[in-house]
Amino acid sequence: MINTQLVLGCVHIPFHNKKLLNGVFQLIKDIKPQGLNLIGDIYDCNSLNFHDRGQTPILDVVTEYKMGKVVMDEFHSVTKSIKEKRFVYGNHEDRYLRHQRLPDSKRIMHEPPEEHFRLRENGYEVKTNVKDDYFTLGSYLDIFHGELLGVNPAKRQLDKSRNSVMFAHSHRLGSYYDTNKASFNIGGLFDRNAQAFKYAGRLVRAGWQNGFGIVYIDTNGYYSAQLITCSENGFIFNGKKYGK
Repeated sequence: MINTQLVLGCVHIPFHNKKLLNGVFQLIKDIKPQGLNLIGDIYDCNSLNFHDRGQTPILDVVTEYKMGKVVMDEFHSVTKSIKEKRFVYGNHEDRYLRHQRLPDSKRIMHEPPEEHFRLRENGYEVKTNVKDDYFTLGSYLDIFHGELLGVNPAKRQLDKSRNSVMFAHSHRLGSYYDTNKASFNIGGLFDRNAQAFKYAGRLVRAGWQNGFGIVYIDTNGYYSAQLITCSENGFIFNGKKYGK
C-alpha cells in the first residue's frame, strides 16, 4: 500500500493565498492523504517581526492570532481524518522564541503558536528547533523548513545535507538529483502581493513561486516526490484544476 504525504511550507497565515489554500483543502478531500506535514512559516508572526522593532507592525499579535485561528479551524476541520500530522518551526514561528529570550511585553502573547492553534490537540507531532529539527518520511527523505536562499538552493542543500531532503524557506521551486539522492524546494502558499512582503522589492517578489509537495512512500520506505507548481491562483493535479 502506498502512503501519501502532503507537504506544505511558507503559507504565512494570515498573508496566505486564499484561493490556493482553498484548493489544497479540496485536494485533501479528494485524495485523502495519510499524512500532512507543515514544514514552517505556516504562520507569519508579523507582529513579532524583529526587522521592524521600534516601528508599528502591520498587525498586533492579538489580531494576527485571531485571524490565524479562523484559518487553522478550517485546517483542523478538513484534516481531522488524517492520522499522521507533523509540524516543525520555520524562522517565522521562531520569532516567538526569540521574543521569549528578549521579552517585549507589548508584542508577545503568553502562548506559542502551536498551543494557541491547538496543534497537539489535533494530532500533530510538533518540533520547535528551526535550526536542527526535522522529520523523516519513509526511510530516506528528510523534511524541514530550510535556511538557504537564492535562485536554486536545492543543489546547495543537497551538497550540505548529503541525504534526500524536502524544504521551503526560499519562496522558490526547484529540485536537484545526484545519483540516488535528491533535493526538493517546494515554494509556498503565500500571497506575494500582501503588505507583509513589501520589504522585498517588486522584482524579487516576482521571482517567488507558489507550490507544495506530495510524497508517496512504499512499504519498503522508498519515496517518490512530486512538486506541485501553482500559477494564477490555481494548480492542476491528476487532470483536475484546483484553486482559481
